[in-house]
Amino acid sequence: MQKNIKAMHAPNGEPESTTTVLLTGADSQLAKALLRTLAKAAYRLDGRVFRVHALSHAQLDIGDKQSVAAAFARFNPEWVINCAAYNAVDRAETAADEAYRVNSLGPELLASECALTDARLVHLSSDYVFSGEQAEVASQALNQCGITRSGLIESGLIESGLTEGGLTENATPAPLSVYGQSKLAGEQAVLRILAERAVVIRTAWLYGVDGHNFVKTMLRLMAAAPDAQPLTVINDQIGSPTWADALAHLIWQLIASPLNVGCGTGLFHYAGQGQCSWYEFALEIQRQALALKLLDKAVPISAIDSLSYAAKALEKGNKLAPRPSYSALNSGRVRQCLTGQNMALTLCPELWRDWRWQLKAMLEDYAAQVH
Repeated sequence: MQKNIKAMHAPNGEPESTTTVLLTGADSQLAKALLRTLAKAAYRLDGRVFRVHALSHAQLDIGDKQSVAAAFARFNPEWVINCAAYNAVDRAETAADEAYRVNSLGPELLASECALTDARLVHLSSDYVFSGEQAEVASQALNQCGITRSGLIESGLIESGLTEGGLTENATPAPLSVYGQSKLAGEQAVLRILAERAVVIRTAWLYGVDGHNFVKTMLRLMAAAPDAQPLTVINDQIGSPTWADALAHLIWQLIASPLNVGCGTGLFHYAGQGQCSWYEFALEIQRQALALKLLDKAVPISAIDSLSYAAKALEKGNKLAPRPSYSALNSGRVRQCLTGQNMALTLCPELWRDWRWQLKAMLEDYAAQVH
């Protein structure tokens, strides 16, 4: 069923003017977060409220040219937010055609229609466009050897896009998986067609109260784990966990507010602040979940390296796609480019906070639902 957020009414009872938004991938956790946050907020574009037409894959196949053209003709959007994606990272290794059809051709078709109709596009990409290999070496130098930012500059590593806060938009993509390659092809197509009329956001380790994600999977496994039976979680992949609701607020803010002059290309990174391994993430999930009574007891959590984890999966008949060893994202550029009138920060205080605060906000929302 198509989901709409309808126009609001002014105090005098007259309908307010609207900005029409086409939202793809309506069943995704981010699309649901976008609808939920907008329903609670009062974001405006030039004084106009947003009227959102949210379409699921069954209603809009972004990899089909006729389907895309029909949606644009029907809704005549001024903005498009593309949350549709092929996200089965491991399955993509043997389903490359479908991964590219959704993750590369789909964004290209959306961008082409936007160019024809003068609409603007927000497209979501992934930290998996990076390999993390060079960044991992530099990160270890920063965290373990005490190398400073000036030392990074002298070494040339800063030019590759790594800072103390993670990878910037200047980092060179080098995807290891079919999924990552298809996402990179999609963002490149969007920027080639629309240039600065597009907003491409790379994000990482997304989770929320909706859909399937690492946080909800860990909660389920922790609740079901037998006594003394440890969970095994990878400890040598480093990234930035990101709350879907915080990203949703950022997207509405980016649409609602003009960016500061001189921001240049429409490519941005956004993730929760700080970085951790999947193992550290799991430990924090359990700590906070116990405090919120989402779990009755703690379970042992043991660390494992990526190669050993992949070998164990292969023994069970599951071949895993390679993942980046380091893909923590630096959100500094998008923060600097937003204007001072930042409603998103008021509505979502966790927007620029450490990932642990974002996790706390998500788990509190989740606890309110299940209790």
